[in-house]
Amino acid sequence: MTSQCTQSDDHTPDPRFTSKWTAIVVVVLASLLLTAPGVLAQTNVDFLCGLGSGSVCTGTVVQSGSNFSTTGISVFNDSGPYSFAVPFTFAFDTATGLISISGTGIYTGENLIGSILSSFSSSGGSTTGVFLVANWPTLPASVQTQLGSMTGMDSAFAIYLTTSGVAQSVDVLITPTPEPASMLLVGTGLLAIGGFLRKRRNA
Repeated sequence: MTSQCTQSDDHTPDPRFTSKWTAIVVVVLASLLLTAPGVLAQTNVDFLCGLGSGSVCTGTVVQSGSNFSTTGISVFNDSGPYSFAVPFTFAFDTATGLISISGTGIYTGENLIGSILSSFSSSGGSTTGVFLVANWPTLPASVQTQLGSMTGMDSAFAIYLTTSGVAQSVDVLITPTPEPASMLLVGTGLLAIGGFLRKRRNA
């Protein structure tokens, strides 16, 4: 009795091999993301005030032609490293392009300073909204830690009464600035893993 040894032309990968390398890829990608600064462990920082009893706005928005500026608007850190109970002073001037959030009381000196990239206004009834996009190149260390980035960018708005300029609602949401070096690191890692798996499959 003779036995014949046949070779299969089926090139379907062994499921155990596929599962093994899928797990390795996931672990390597997770490691890249965790070690690349500012890619994964990021949290936004949000300052606001509104009609709620715990965060009532003070101050005004002043319009001069197409320009807008503020006087004494208080905001509170809703998401970030500071206590919600201590106000910050929010100021911007679209004529100069300056925007800032300055600490008061125990947070005196904790100042966030930015530059306005664009702005526009929208009116509805008795209120007007000023919408801003800004970069924040100067941030306190605690905010940098919260963001996982040394700088930030934001979208912000201030809604006020057109008759008196009294601020009714303000929200400044600062997000981490994407870091090209970090994204390059992750991209390089993905390419390396893809090339390695391709070589293994061809082998």
